[in-house]
Amino acid sequence: MRHGKTALALTAALVTAGTVTAATGATPAPADEPAVMGSCPDTGNEVSVPGGYAEWSITCESGRVKVRGKIEDTRADNDCAKAKGKNMNTGRWRSTKVCGWLNEKDIDWDLGKGKGAKVKLYLVDN
Repeated sequence: MRHGKTALALTAALVTAGTVTAATGATPAPADEPAVMGSCPDTGNEVSVPGGYAEWSITCESGRVKVRGKIEDTRADNDCAKAKGKNMNTGRWRSTKVCGWLNEKDIDWDLGKGKGAKVKLYLVDN
């Protein structure tokens, strides 16, 4: 696990029961939503849900919000892990979905002009 403060957030919003763990220096989202909100720069975010894992960094480059990292499907089931990022200033969003046990994809989003993002990890049907 990367360095940073550890925050635990329980969520009822997940399709499957379990806990959401966020290891980050950022502010964890409210307990009903598995997300991390961060202002630039915010590095070393790690979030896991039963069946998914993601890690990312939020940076601002030339006034644009960038989110980079990876997402992984961690269960052999019919669910996919999905990460979604939203620019906190403009509402612009991007997402990445990965399906299949131990498959992973890179996250490389340009969310437009702004100063931070809210990024969440959750499960969706395949």
